[in-house]
Amino acid sequence: MRNVADEFVAEDIEKLFFTLIPSRFPTIDVFARVANDRSSELAEIESLTNPRLRERDRIMNGAQVVDDNGSLLQNWNHAPFTYPNPDGTRFFDADRPALELAADMQTALAISIRRRETFLSKTGEAPIGLEMRELSRRVKGRFANGLDWDPQLDFDERRRRGRLIADAGFDGVVFRPVERPSGLCVSVLKGHVLERAVQRDHFKFVWDGSRVSTVYSFGSGVQYSPKDLCGMDQVLAA
Repeated sequence: MRNVADEFVAEDIEKLFFTLIPSRFPTIDVFARVANDRSSELAEIESLTNPRLRERDRIMNGAQVVDDNGSLLQNWNHAPFTYPNPDGTRFFDADRPALELAADMQTALAISIRRRETFLSKTGEAPIGLEMRELSRRVKGRFANGLDWDPQLDFDERRRRGRLIADAGFDGVVFRPVERPSGLCVSVLKGHVLERAVQRDHFKFVWDGSRVSTVYSFGSGVQYSPKDLCGMDQVLAA
């Protein structure tokens, strides 16, 4: 019988990748503002139903957490595989959680802008400024090479290839995103290929009620047009 992995060329990846997340989460104990001196007790109760903490316990298999700063258990690396998207991702069904990352920050911005516009359009959000946090982490693993695939592949074909890639045991797939076809991205299936995520710049997306009209970098103080960020030319300041 022909091995399903034979349909794909393997690509060994060891590279820094980028993504953005909403910068809306408190950096202090989430219960501190309302719990006075009972914060730890409330956190313990919450942990009983927290899927991320349950998954951490499964990974540890009863062992004591010695290094809670390890990359596998870092929240930003752990949560994407614990809270699956009910709609699935670009290549994978909902039962195959995946984390999409871009090989350069401009491509990461182009993808994030499109996703925010899609979400805010569906919810009818009034004009608002959204603060987004840049994260980087190194990825090292073996991926199916989809760089020569048409970025406009239809939904069913993308998901078909995704199921084959997951069944073949790849760590994910490397591909060209439709949001910026000159860029390079990976869709990661396995958290063990991720090094620790590091916070970098912060950006503000200005939503005017129908689209993201402007992107502002807090680090450089430069404003960008989303259209330029999605283009082939490199416009993002280093």
